[in-house]
Amino acid sequence: MKFLLFYLALIVGIPVIAGATAFSKKLKYLALIAMVTSFLFNSQFSINLMSMEHYRGPVRGFEITIADIIAVGLIIGMLLSTGSRIVWKPRFTMLLFAFFVFSIINVYRSEYRIYGWFVVWQLFRMGLMYWCISNFFATEEYSRTSIRVLMASYSITALILTLIALKQKYLDGIYRIFAFFDHSNTVPSFALFFLCAIMVWVLTDTELKPVPFIIALTSTLGMTVAILSTGSRTGIVTAAGSLVASLIIANFRKKSTRIRYTTIFLTLCMIAGGLMVIDTVIDRFLNAPEESEEARNEFEVAAIMMADDYSTGVGLNQYSQVLTDNEDYRQHISVMKYEEQAGVAHHIYLLTAAEMGWWGMYAFISIILIFILSMFVHGIFWKSNEQRLLLALVVGFTAVFAIGMYEWVLRQSPVLYQLTVASAFSQALIMRVGNEKKQRKDLSHE
Repeated sequence: MKFLLFYLALIVGIPVIAGATAFSKKLKYLALIAMVTSFLFNSQFSINLMSMEHYRGPVRGFEITIADIIAVGLIIGMLLSTGSRIVWKPRFTMLLFAFFVFSIINVYRSEYRIYGWFVVWQLFRMGLMYWCISNFFATEEYSRTSIRVLMASYSITALILTLIALKQKYLDGIYRIFAFFDHSNTVPSFALFFLCAIMVWVLTDTELKPVPFIIALTSTLGMTVAILSTGSRTGIVTAAGSLVASLIIANFRKKSTRIRYTTIFLTLCMIAGGLMVIDTVIDRFLNAPEESEEARNEFEVAAIMMADDYSTGVGLNQYSQVLTDNEDYRQHISVMKYEEQAGVAHHIYLLTAAEMGWWGMYAFISIILIFILSMFVHGIFWKSNEQRLLLALVVGFTAVFAIGMYEWVLRQSPVLYQLTVASAFSQALIMRVGNEKKQRKDLSHE
């Protein structure tokens, strides 16, 4: 039944979305909001054309989601209505394409190729999403309106996540909430990409009316509570740091009554909230299971061994299968010794090294740093709200990639979607402001 519904969505949904968004800006905005919000419901709004749920690697099938369907519809709609403003090669497109080609070569040379093709398909979908978001902003005449649409998407996502967290925590009695994800530790990485950005936007958009201001502020605070409710130690630290960073960025070179009083209010909320949960946080840090840390270390050792043995890695998404089949990589494992199917290294960089080789890991880290540095450099030297949003995105990227030292959840589609949207949004902002500066410069010379 689910497969039939997705088949109908592909055949009927894409043309309908394309036609509607091509001729109505409001429907175009609603489509983007629905697409971004659907990331939260990924497992409920997706289907695997070839499902291998028994496999313990990060990606387990050729996945198609509602977000993919909406993205294709939006792309066609933009081509029909605003084709003259389309940016065919958004910033860093060729860099990302080169990494994509390397991924294909990596999988082609691997042993368990089917698992690797799952990831190649996933990367292809993310490429479509990157192009879609980049051109959503490129085809809009007013950047402030398009920014508000994306921030509305983030706020709705945060509000839904808050309500789900409260239900799971206080009605269902779940100790570590997980929302709609496979594990609690996914929630922080999913939310931190945009936590700081929403807060900075709420504080600095002086034209934001009181009702949306209160809703966005409440949803952001609620999402912070949701992160704390996961019990993730790295999530707790990075969420607190993101809130502090958002206040610093919002107050940077900008003074207003709203910012001043909201900053005071948020500071008091953080102090009060910190005092309320301090016992739980301390207990979580002091009494975390030792077996969990030992298992992480054992899997990381296996990842290093694979990276040393294979110049281009064992193949994307194949760490778990190789660890299961090859006794040489399992001899040192004791905590998870009797598991029939091996798990995944809880370290995104070492996992990448195991599957793509050391140079593949260096390429991955280099791409991350290029995006972060581009946002930071342009953010520091601009004197506008866009500047602050770029710096807020830097905070989100830094937080999530710091968590990557302890987690592999960046490989999951919901988190990868957030990374893709934030990356495209940041580069679209840089392009937009750069074009506006160029236009002003040309006018001054006439």
